Amino acid sequence: MDAHRRLQGLPPLFHVRLKHQGRTLAILSGGSEQEAQERAQRLACALFPADEALTIEQA
Repeated sequence: MDAHRRLQGLPPLFHVRLKHQGRTLAILSGGSEQEAQERAQRLACALFPADEALTIEQA
C-alpha cells in the first residue's frame, strides 16, 4: 500500500496498534506518528475510560 500512496504523490501514513490485554483491538493511522497515537488514545478512552490494560504500539 505504501508504494500505491507514493505513486499517487501522497505522504506516508503512520500506524499504531491499540491492544487490550495483549489482543489487538484496532490499528489506527495518521499523517504523523503523533496523530496516529492521539487517535488511538481517544479510542482507548472512549472504549475503556479507566482500564490500565491498554497499550498503544507501532504497527
